[in-house]
Amino acid sequence: MYKVMIVDDEPLFRDYMRSKLDWASHGFRICCEAPNGREALEEASQNDPDLAFIDISMPHIDGLQLAERLKQTHPNMCIVFVTGHSEFDYARKAIRLGVQDYLLKPFNKEEFTATLQRVKQALEDIALASDRTTYSPPKDRIAMEVTDTLSFEAQETIILSLRMREFTAIEDELHRVLQDIRRTDIASDSAHKYLVALLNLCLSFIIESGMTPEQVWGTTFSPEQQLKKFHSWDEAEAWIIELYRKSLRLRENIRPSKSYRLFLSAKTYIRENYHDSELSVEGVAQALFVDPSYLRKVFKKEARISAVDYITYYRMKEAKELLVIGQMKLSTIAEKLGYNDPNYFSKSFKKRFGISPSEFEQLYKK
Repeated sequence: MYKVMIVDDEPLFRDYMRSKLDWASHGFRICCEAPNGREALEEASQNDPDLAFIDISMPHIDGLQLAERLKQTHPNMCIVFVTGHSEFDYARKAIRLGVQDYLLKPFNKEEFTATLQRVKQALEDIALASDRTTYSPPKDRIAMEVTDTLSFEAQETIILSLRMREFTAIEDELHRVLQDIRRTDIASDSAHKYLVALLNLCLSFIIESGMTPEQVWGTTFSPEQQLKKFHSWDEAEAWIIELYRKSLRLRENIRPSKSYRLFLSAKTYIRENYHDSELSVEGVAQALFVDPSYLRKVFKKEARISAVDYITYYRMKEAKELLVIGQMKLSTIAEKLGYNDPNYFSKSFKKRFGISPSEFEQLYKK
């Protein structure tokens, strides 16, 4: 049986995980548990678990820090976050740490079973790899570059576009980032790692939206296994794009509410007026005949970002397109985007993407 470690600072939840769930029927047994990250590191050293269920918010060492340390000392260990948090910020870090899956509290036994099935398949794959050769996580330069590329502006663009339900922007960005890795063999570890990162971004959006992975790809389908079956990058790209499309389509069907319709109207107004330097949340609210505080709540509810952040997001999206065209002064671009101060525009761009507008333009030319 595979050994499991439970790490959570709530005694009642540890008791529930230990006594109320049928681990044995799935081929698992609990070998140890810990109330915080420090004790978890000691337990892992003594018991060498195959799987760790970890809460994110804990004292001393949080779940993200613990996952990072465990991956260093136990590279073959599978990790599942069990948490009440469903924010993309956690998911983005988890991608880099190699977290296997997520369970959002409260979860039901069907969700628990589906998670164990996916983890069991992953552990079996690791065992097969170990039989063929000594297993170690891929550390080649291409794999490192892939992770860095995905964690740069691509993640920001995909994340915000998912939240904004802007599929064209998502499709364009997926195509762009997949172009960067097409030089590698589709069956390589580097390619698989890259595709899994994109898969995890989509999975995080599904969870954040109140859906379950099973609603998107069913209870018996294994996305990770599917990724290994592709013979070409065209196949992989088409499948990833369709997965994102289906996730957005299901999300749209969940809540076509009054607040969602207002959210769409506000987005349209911002797109049509982003070049106005006086554009503000108050101005958008006035144009739509609603209270500004209500509009702010709607954006938080529907997109998990503020209305101000969306204005900035859309301006930055347009900025990249203008920079790609080239042959335009920075002051002119800033003015077209509604920025009176080119220096402030540059600072906003660098804060968003990590590089200045001029650096972005040079990188695109290369």
